[in-house]
Amino acid sequence: MLFSELILVIMKAVNRQRTISSPYHLIKGKKSGQTIQDIGYFGLYPYFGVLPKLDKKAYDQAVQRLFSEGYLLVNEQVVDLSQKALESDIAASPLNGWKYRGKENLFFNRLSLIVQTFSHTSQQIKIFDPIVSNEDVQSWVKKYLKRIGFRDLAVARAFKEELLITLTETEISETHKMIVMERLTGSGLSGLTWRQIADSKNLSLLDVQLMAVEALHGWMAAIERSKPPLLIGLMDGIIQQSSLTETAQRTEKLFGQGFSLEQIASLRQLKTSTIEDHFVELAMNDPHFNYMPFINPTLYKAIIAEGRRQETKRLREIKEHLPEASYFQIRLALAIRGKQG
Repeated sequence: MLFSELILVIMKAVNRQRTISSPYHLIKGKKSGQTIQDIGYFGLYPYFGVLPKLDKKAYDQAVQRLFSEGYLLVNEQVVDLSQKALESDIAASPLNGWKYRGKENLFFNRLSLIVQTFSHTSQQIKIFDPIVSNEDVQSWVKKYLKRIGFRDLAVARAFKEELLITLTETEISETHKMIVMERLTGSGLSGLTWRQIADSKNLSLLDVQLMAVEALHGWMAAIERSKPPLLIGLMDGIIQQSSLTETAQRTEKLFGQGFSLEQIASLRQLKTSTIEDHFVELAMNDPHFNYMPFINPTLYKAIIAEGRRQETKRLREIKEHLPEASYFQIRLALAIRGKQG
């Protein structure tokens, strides 16, 4: 997937219902209530936080190219796609941003240092400058290597075999695989920079960086499925145990203890609107979420019916016809409906 395709696939989901900057916040992984709820409303889980260092200027330039190429129509209020954009065919992607939340970088840093270590020790080189300077990663890798008996050449061969088999099983292009491999460093061989890889493949920096994330997400999923004895260890602490953000988990715990929304806001010393954001997130992710403390069934059905009638998820448009509903109630109802499909 190219960066322009990533923007388009998000825009196709939110067409005429969100502003032109909404994909930017989603791609960067902004944890605002608006961005989190849009993930559930529009089914955008795969793309959350896949490029956390995305520069706004680079994003704006990509959007301007979409305008110039006829994919976007001029509209100062919302994303407005042309028929060309709506009919564009974008291939499925292995991206899983909501699940991995940037942890692919931790996985790759561990892998890089392990590969570098095996490369040197297999040639009896005991001293080298580690490619990863992060002390936490270095400490983790030292413990991992000691646990698997890394000085045994048979272990090094087994690790390499698992690496090649799982990468082969990953359903991504050869270009994706090469981008990841070319970033690795070994004895006498330095990993390439993003610029070097981009130039060699006639791609932009953002295209290459996005494809690297795609490759790692697909590869990590393959490792999770097959559970190779050595590589599965690299997934330690990477697989998310909850689909909720950490702050929403804390709200969920207090709610489970019987505290009301207002009491939780007071206990956590947070704005009521922030706690409302957490409940919207809970509604998105919990199939058994009970909305009854917040919305009576009649109003819930009315909100859903109005959203369907107008074919919209824009809060203001629904509230104009249902003034008795609060914005929080509308958001909550749409989050539940979005989860149900």
